[in-house]
Amino acid sequence: MNEIPAPVHASRPAGSEPFTIHLSPLTAPAGGFTLLEVMVAMALLAMFLVPLLGGVISGLSSIERTQNLQLARQLALNKLDEVQMEILPEMELERDGDFGPEHPEIKWQVIFRKRPELELLEQNIAGLLAMETVVTVAWMEAGEERTLV
Repeated sequence: MNEIPAPVHASRPAGSEPFTIHLSPLTAPAGGFTLLEVMVAMALLAMFLVPLLGGVISGLSSIERTQNLQLARQLALNKLDEVQMEILPEMELERDGDFGPEHPEIKWQVIFRKRPELELLEQNIAGLLAMETVVTVAWMEAGEERTLV
C-alpha cells in the first residue's frame, strides 16, 4: 500500500520574512506544459500536417479526374455504338451535341472523314463505303477543358 508521508514542518528564525518561490516561465507546474513546449509541439504538428493535407487534396483531385475520365470513356463508347448503328454519310461531315439531360455539361463531336487509303479501298471494292469516324468527348475540369478522342 502507498503510505502518505508525514508533513515536514520547518521552523524559521524569529523575525525572518517568509520566503516565496518565483517560478520561471519555462518551469511548469506539476502535470502541465510550458508555453515553450506547447509552441514546439504545434510547430512539429504544422510541419507534418501541411504536407499530409496537400497529399489528401491531391488524392481527392486525382479521384475526381479518374471518375471524369471513366465517365467520358463510357459516353464516347456509347456514342460510337450509336454512330455505328446509323448509315454512314457519303461525304465528310461533322456533328456535335451534348449528353443531356443526364450529362449536359459533357459535349461530344463526331467527325466522318475520308482518308486516301479508304478511298483506294472504295475504288477497288464495289459497293464499299468507308469513312474514318472520330468521336471526341469534352468536359470542364478544374477550370480547364479536357478532351478524350
